[in-house]
Amino acid sequence: MKKEKNIKHTTSKGKTGIKITCAVLAVILLWLVLASILPLLHHKEVSQDYQASFNPADCYSDTPGTDRVACIDDNQDALLYRLMLIETAKEEILFSTFDMMDDESGKDIMAALLQAAERGVQIKLLVDHATSIVHLSKSNYFKALASHPNIQIKRYNPVQLFLPWKALLRLHDKTFVIDHTAYLLGGRNTYDLFLGNYSDTKNMDRELLVYQTEQNEHSSMNQLRNYFDEIWSLDCCKPYSCKENDEIKKAKESLLARYKQIKIDYAEAFETPNWEAITMPANKITLLSNPPKPINKEPELWYSMVELMSQGEQIVCITPYIICSKRMYQDLTDLCAGEREIKIITNAAESGANPFGCCDYLNQKQKIWKTGANVYEYAGQHSLHTKTILIDQRMSIVGSFNMDMRSAYLDTELMLAVDCEALNKQLRESAEENIQASRVMQKDGQYEYGPLFQEHTLSTSAKIKYTLLRIISPLIRHLL
Repeated sequence: MKKEKNIKHTTSKGKTGIKITCAVLAVILLWLVLASILPLLHHKEVSQDYQASFNPADCYSDTPGTDRVACIDDNQDALLYRLMLIETAKEEILFSTFDMMDDESGKDIMAALLQAAERGVQIKLLVDHATSIVHLSKSNYFKALASHPNIQIKRYNPVQLFLPWKALLRLHDKTFVIDHTAYLLGGRNTYDLFLGNYSDTKNMDRELLVYQTEQNEHSSMNQLRNYFDEIWSLDCCKPYSCKENDEIKKAKESLLARYKQIKIDYAEAFETPNWEAITMPANKITLLSNPPKPINKEPELWYSMVELMSQGEQIVCITPYIICSKRMYQDLTDLCAGEREIKIITNAAESGANPFGCCDYLNQKQKIWKTGANVYEYAGQHSLHTKTILIDQRMSIVGSFNMDMRSAYLDTELMLAVDCEALNKQLRESAEENIQASRVMQKDGQYEYGPLFQEHTLSTSAKIKYTLLRIISPLIRHLL
């Protein structure tokens, strides 16, 4: 009988231990969830000092400046221009990216960067920590870059397990600066979905190539280089390096061999660029940005763009998805007042690449329509990842900012405000093509379909996923 009692006592203690462990884990999980959601729930307002410092008129000029510009919409062109710029670099490359992989186009870029470093070019590569952990932590190709003496790598805002809200404050910049000569800035990440023709599945995206005809302390080149230096020097940007071993050495040799093949496959990217032929003159180009530190931000970039839009009468906004705060809804409503016409082109819910963005649109589209904006739901061959605002016939704003709360309040973001009639005309023609592949809700509540609209049907599993996400997303939409 004593033995039986001991067994029962031991079993009871075991069950109690399991219950305590489960309770502790439940408390930790609850804390992680609440500590991720609650600290970023409050949205700040833009300070009076910033409002006083920003004047929309400063983004315009009546005469051509020292910057010339070109638009790059094609993924293959985007890869070729990157290779061309790397090959052109003589002294320095400043490269920042939200997401990078060692897939085919990623290895093309790594191979070209490594070869540039081999010939003495100094390279600074800034990547977001969270995405680099997911996609590059085991990459020997990435480590081959990190082991090179002419390549410095930093990772923005390392994830801290016991400060979970910090993990949601990310580097979303996508820039590529070559010496004081030229740079790329836009919305493209560094992998096959955005670069080259390696993948049948693509995201349609956009970036601007800017060429500086002469050095000017007020140029957008100087603004961008100063911004990069500021963010590079932040305490939250941690150096990443590694020592070369046999596996990394093999990866390095593979990249250098790949570079030789790239020169054959993409010979046009290695010709001396004719900058004047590639670009068009701009009156002025101004860099607009969010505060660079990983904090719950004042929405300075959103404020700047709203102020610029308030100066125009015909506005076209292109964004992959729309996830607005109350303040952002009010800003859109105020902009739509009077005679101003605002068109927003975004992905149709059944064809977008971001499930949370698509589901939030399904939940919120009545509120979006009530602002007075005409919303065109795009459904073409590929998902739309472009971020552009067109204001009347002169101003074009292009970069990384999605029309969502994450871009407004949480992430680093960059946009270029370009005063250039020729660029504006080109982008308006492209926007009209997007509209032709969209549907828009009419005043009678019926959709009108463009002639190029392509019907997309969600699979049964996708419908189930969307149904669940529509329930979950309202709880965390300020983080999306």
